[in-house]
Amino acid sequence: MPAAGPWRAWAARVIALKPPRLALGLAIVLVLVSLALPLWSLGRVAGSEQDIGSFSWTAITTTTYISGVWDRTTILPYTSSQSPFPSPFPPPSTPAFRAVGSALATAYLLNVVLLVVLAVVFGLFSIGYSRTMPTLSLLIVSLIVLGVALLALFYPIVAVPGAATTDVGTFTIDGFWGSDSAAGALWSWSPGLGWWVLLVAVILGTVGAVLPYVKSIRAMVPPAPEDWRPPAS
Repeated sequence: MPAAGPWRAWAARVIALKPPRLALGLAIVLVLVSLALPLWSLGRVAGSEQDIGSFSWTAITTTTYISGVWDRTTILPYTSSQSPFPSPFPPPSTPAFRAVGSALATAYLLNVVLLVVLAVVFGLFSIGYSRTMPTLSLLIVSLIVLGVALLALFYPIVAVPGAATTDVGTFTIDGFWGSDSAAGALWSWSPGLGWWVLLVAVILGTVGAVLPYVKSIRAMVPPAPEDWRPPAS
């Protein structure tokens, strides 16, 4: 039983954070996790062979299955001239996914910017500064967090499809999600686990930044008058 003491103290400190800081703290943790996970994935199925490529910050991790059984896992940096997938990708003379690597490098950099912004706001709220900030300042803080969060979330949705189409060269990647048949194979693509984790972080971070502003707005509304009742005769 004595071992439960540190856990109880830790839980008490977490509860004492209050909803805004708790949401911001969870958002910071999730953004950190998203930096270690792939933001996008591309899959290929040809006959009994299936290749699943996960695109992270600096490398492509490709897992190959034969008849549903794992065969091998290959990790290649974006600077490698070796393609993680068979034809129709570019010849070995150039990096196979150079454009996607560039787009994802920017996407992960935006995640770092979001992490810094969330950490700064968490620090401001931790020292109680939010209780003395004017409502307009709280609104500006909320808009900054929201703007950076949405930019980090939607940038890969906009940038990756065009970059992947440039790299593939033989068929169009027409969205962050989708599928197509080309070169005798079925190709499919979708957000990676890191993007879904980032989505949850964006929601939590936005909620944590907006709550003090909402509280400040509610404090400006005068209380409703008490119902008047005629004196008893």
